Amino acid sequence: MKEAILVLQYPDSHRTVALAATKNPFVLRLFKETVLEDARVAVRERDEDDLLLIQDELELLRLQKLLDYLVPS
Repeated sequence: MKEAILVLQYPDSHRTVALAATKNPFVLRLFKETVLEDARVAVRERDEDDLLLIQDELELLRLQKLLDYLVPS
């Protein structure tokens, strides 16, 4: 399996420019937890629209599966 990398990008007017990248396992795990927590907050804060709540819950599950595969704990 290929290794995951984390890339910092800067948006230019017509493209994005990669500024830095890392394969550091600690940084990847921290990124994973941060992204998953953001998704959990989106689910918790969604209260006015059931359809969007379902979409947020599915996005959280998708992210969990992908990130668990790419960045094991």
